[in-house]
Amino acid sequence: MPPKRKATAHEKGKGPVSGSSSRTRHVAEPPDDGGIPRFRTDEIEECYTKSWASKACHKECQVAREDFSHHLLERVIQHCGWHKVADAPHAVYPTLVREFFANFNPDIDVPESSHRYKTWVRGQWIRFSPTMIDKYYELTRTEVVPLPAPHEIDLALVARFLYGRDDAWPLATPRFMHDQLTRELRALHIFVSSNINPTRQRTRFTEHRAILLHHLARLRKIDLGTHIFEFVRELATAMDSQRTIHFSCLISGLCLAQGVSLFPTEEADPPAALLNARSVENSETKIAARRGGRVHAAPGHARR
Repeated sequence: MPPKRKATAHEKGKGPVSGSSSRTRHVAEPPDDGGIPRFRTDEIEECYTKSWASKACHKECQVAREDFSHHLLERVIQHCGWHKVADAPHAVYPTLVREFFANFNPDIDVPESSHRYKTWVRGQWIRFSPTMIDKYYELTRTEVVPLPAPHEIDLALVARFLYGRDDAWPLATPRFMHDQLTRELRALHIFVSSNINPTRQRTRFTEHRAILLHHLARLRKIDLGTHIFEFVRELATAMDSQRTIHFSCLISGLCLAQGVSLFPTEEADPPAALLNARSVENSETKIAARRGGRVHAAPGHARR
């Protein structure tokens, strides 16, 4: 689900948040821009300096698909046509990504706007739309099944499916728990939490994410291009001091594919960790340690 809309500090008439995390957060020095215009207005530049310049850029992960050849995760990737979504992602240029968000066009989906489905990045208007995302990931919209709303689905059924237990509902905790998922669903959830519906915190999650997991695990395809577009739009227009920037690889790739310039000194960040059998096994080990039990080898990986 796209992040819920929250009022920004500017809308509330407040300055930048002064919590402990923001006091210790390092803001990088302005790069050598090589004469490339970075901001549409002085107000955007000020907002960037106070907020966006310090945001962490979450990277999408690559899936080692050979490790999951007989696994639910691979079946979902195949059914949804998410081959490029699971492949090695584009290199991330953090300053470019942060400027994309700082300059994001708030009227991007307004029909009357002269820049509908366009946003400004480093001196030019580039296209950003569900269709552009579909093309980038080579997605189709055939056989899409709309995601049900919470009132349209039996959450008890969802809980029993995700946890693999008849006594899963009502939940023992206020939210769904990652470590209560079945082993195959835990691997799928790690992928979803990085590349589909990214989050910094996957230990506990809402009913909306639970419904998405249930939907995908039942091999029901979503309109991913529209989903990502709405996620990014909400993130860009509702950013608060605690938010992480997501879809950094996708945004870097879309910008550079449309001729957006890099600074002379701009370098890419190292790639995200590979999602493979070993990383899933490490997750299993941590869960087992919390439970005081033993862990079995992750799918496709023989323990030595």
